[in-house]
Amino acid sequence: MDITRRTFGLAALGGTLAAVPALAKAPFAGLQAPGVYRLKVGTYEVTILSDGSFPLEPKIFSGDAGGAAKLLEGAFLPQNVVPTSVNEWLVNTGDKLVLVDTGTSNLFGPTLGRMVRNLAAAGIDPSAVDTVIITHMHPDHVGGLLTPDKQIVFPNAGVQVNETDYRFWTSAEIAAKAPDDFKPFFDMARAAIKPYADAGRVTFFKDGAELAPGMTAIAAPGHTVGHTMVRVSSQGNDLLLWGDIVHNAALQFAEPERALLFDTDQPTAIASRKRVFDIAAADRLAIAGAHLPFPGIGHVAKAAVGYAYVPMPWSADL
Repeated sequence: MDITRRTFGLAALGGTLAAVPALAKAPFAGLQAPGVYRLKVGTYEVTILSDGSFPLEPKIFSGDAGGAAKLLEGAFLPQNVVPTSVNEWLVNTGDKLVLVDTGTSNLFGPTLGRMVRNLAAAGIDPSAVDTVIITHMHPDHVGGLLTPDKQIVFPNAGVQVNETDYRFWTSAEIAAKAPDDFKPFFDMARAAIKPYADAGRVTFFKDGAELAPGMTAIAAPGHTVGHTMVRVSSQGNDLLLWGDIVHNAALQFAEPERALLFDTDQPTAIASRKRVFDIAAADRLAIAGAHLPFPGIGHVAKAAVGYAYVPMPWSADL
């Protein structure tokens, strides 16, 4: 091709490009995509639902503040407040829909209370839920039993809760003796579950109970007196829904002796965490945490010091 033809070709191309209209700027979305993630456990389908996140201050964890700052810096997390996920789990057994924990409703501000919205994004009407299992009665786990205007969210579901935890959090006598900062926790927990109890739809379980086919209660007290994990098992596959064993992965995997201000019994909570870490690491057991970064599923590995959290890789397929 001679220079004249080459120049003509470039000129023609330039004319074609000039005729293409400029692309319009896209508007900002301003919000995240729905907080929904699914995985298979044997024949069961587990949908992880996000209720949103809230800030936790590192100072509410026990232990050396300087060491905590280094751990947070190493995890690229802020030093003043750490965004903390609130996750729930919907287990479809094929015959039943079982929801484990409910989120916060409107108890803790606009960054939370998104569980029902994400349930809808997952294609589930709350009326289709057969059973709600509560790992413990802190308000970020039971608050979502009610709508913001205090109506029942799950009209056809029974609610299962550890009896010891229920008696503790609904006790007016214990609430009266609690520190002032903790009293609202009792009020919110009692208010959230009361309509279900009044309707005769609350049942109690103990350690080792079968809560639904393939779903077993495993006691892990300390964070609350009746804090309970749920082991989901199907066709030789397992997922441990461990509730609040961990509130901050950067701090508590490396140093599991770091307790939380809100632990009812800190030494027992620490002992439960170490025991669960040992079991999960030894058995290579998949775990799911209420406060691990969404979707909060992975494994526990032994590390040179303490343990490490290994998130499960995202998969487009179930």
